[in-house]
Amino acid sequence: MFSGRLPSLSNLSSLHVLDLAQNNLMGEIPVTLVELKAMAQDHNMSISSLYHNRSSSQYEEKLIVITKGLILEYKRTLSLVMSIDLSDNNLSGEFPEGITKLFGLVFLNLSMNHIIGRIPESISKLRQLSSLDLSSNKLFDSIPSSMSLLSSLGYLNLSNNNFSDKIPFIGQMSTFTESAFAGNPNLCGVPLVIKCQDEGTDKSVEDKIDSGFVDQWFYLSIGLGFAVGILVPYFVLATRRSWCDAYFDFVDKIVKWLPFRKRVTYARNHAQRK
Repeated sequence: MFSGRLPSLSNLSSLHVLDLAQNNLMGEIPVTLVELKAMAQDHNMSISSLYHNRSSSQYEEKLIVITKGLILEYKRTLSLVMSIDLSDNNLSGEFPEGITKLFGLVFLNLSMNHIIGRIPESISKLRQLSSLDLSSNKLFDSIPSSMSLLSSLGYLNLSNNNFSDKIPFIGQMSTFTESAFAGNPNLCGVPLVIKCQDEGTDKSVEDKIDSGFVDQWFYLSIGLGFAVGILVPYFVLATRRSWCDAYFDFVDKIVKWLPFRKRVTYARNHAQRK
C-alpha cells in the first residue's frame, strides 16, 4: 500500500493507465495531470489497432480494468484504453479541472475520497468518456447541464455527495437511474422521487390559469344564454306583428284562466273536507 502525496506526473507522457486505487494517498491531485499527453489525444479505433500482427509479438499484452461494477479484460484494444483510477484514497482539494483536457480519457474513477468543489462545465469535452465515478466525495453545487453532451457515457455514479438543485435530466443524462444520484439530500427532479420547488410552483400556476380560463368561459356562456333567451323572442315579436298579437292573446288567456283554476281547486278541497 502506498501512502503520502501523489508525485509529479510530468514525465509520464506515454502513460495510458494510472491505477493507484485502494491506497493511503493524500493531498491534492497534482496539476501536472494535464501533462499525460497520451491521454490528451483522441484515439479512434482502426483495423490496424484491433488486429495487429500477433505472430511478430513475443508476448501478449493484457489489461484488466475494474469499472461499471464489472471486471473488463483488454487485449487487442489495449492501446485504446485510457484510464485514471484514484479511488478509495484520502485525496482532497478541489476537482482537478485539468482532467477535462485529457480528451482521450475513457475511464475516470475518483470515488471514495474527500474531493470538494464543483464539476466544471468543461467536462463535456471528454467525449470518449465511457465511465465516470465521483461517488462518496464532498462535491457540491449543481450538476452541470453540459454533462448531457457526453454521448459515450455508459456508467455514471454521483451518489453520496452534496450536489443540489435540479438534475439536468436531458440528453445522455436521461439514461441513468435514481441510484446514480442517490445520497444527495439537496438534489431534486427526475429520476429522483423528490420534486423541485419550481416544478410544484409551475404546476400550481398552470392549474390556476386553467381554472380561471374555465371560469371565464362558464360565466360568458351563462351571459350569452340569458341574452339570447331575452333578445331572440323580443326581435321575433317585434318583426312579426301577427305573432306578437297571438302571443299576447295567449298570455291574456293564461292570466284569466289561473284565478278560475284556483277557485275550482279550492271548491273541490272544501267539498272533500265536508
